[in-house]
Amino acid sequence: MVKLITPMGMLVTVALLAVYATYAFWTAYTDQSWLYALLGVLSSVACVGTALLRPWSQYLVYALTALFIVGWCYSVYAGAVVGYFSFFFESTAAAAKALAPGMALVILSCSASWNCYGHFRASRQVATS
Repeated sequence: MVKLITPMGMLVTVALLAVYATYAFWTAYTDQSWLYALLGVLSSVACVGTALLRPWSQYLVYALTALFIVGWCYSVYAGAVVGYFSFFFESTAAAAKALAPGMALVILSCSASWNCYGHFRASRQVATS
């Protein structure tokens, strides 16, 4: 049996980065967006770097998580400003239910970053001792 070099918590981060990359490349293709193509490349590089436990990859993970959260929050804000939620949903509870998958991804992104931080902090402490 093959032993994995990547801890299970880091594999969650790698999986999330793979989902980011796939979404970014698909959006880049459908919208013909260079910005999403760049995000797809960055997510792919971070995915491989994290899977191989490269210390530099943690900074890409933090940056991508921050960009995702800011982008999601901005889209919710922009939707609220133009009245999207009041037009398409009869109640605040229905709008919140529609936003639940995005909030779950925000929480998952934060936990993946926390896993990444914890792993690299622990490995840094072992290296300095």
